[in-house]
Amino acid sequence: MRNFELGDGADENTQNYPTQEDNAFTPDEQEAIKQYKENLTRKLTKNRSVLKGLETSFWGITSYSIAKFVILTSGTQGVGLAIAASLLINQITNRDLIEGININRRDGQWEADNMGKLIKFTFSTLVSAFVIWSALGNFINIVNSSRATYDQLQGAANSFNKLPEERQNMIIVAGGLVILAGIYTIIDTKRR
Repeated sequence: MRNFELGDGADENTQNYPTQEDNAFTPDEQEAIKQYKENLTRKLTKNRSVLKGLETSFWGITSYSIAKFVILTSGTQGVGLAIAASLLINQITNRDLIEGININRRDGQWEADNMGKLIKFTFSTLVSAFVIWSALGNFINIVNSSRATYDQLQGAANSFNKLPEERQNMIIVAGGLVILAGIYTIIDTKRR
């Protein structure tokens, strides 16, 4: 490495580009500026944490609402899909794990900081995808079986409506008599 000569009165420890302190401000003013910067940094950190809290609560409420809607509309068969939706929303909330990963090249080698977080995020994403895949399959199966049941009931109603009027009345009267007999039997057994 080439050394530059500095001239008269310069010792060997002096840098090539010496830094000079700015003395336009008094030490009290410099301390006030430093305190002001620290206060601003604290406020920014606080605002970021508040925003992160608001975002997390928003995604939590969304997750709860979706899970509740799925379970109420599809019963116990929708539990898997509700869990899958919650896991997916959890992945959206935990996306800051990806932001903490730094990939650097040092000494000709690629190094990644916070690799454990990346592995955790990848594994939980794969688990979420698998649960969503199986839950969607079950949900589609429920929809198809419900549609088949509805079509069967609609077919039975259509075949009943195709019967002649006299036959329909006879079936209705016979059904009414069976229902009345059942009610009479229930009342009679409770009396005894």
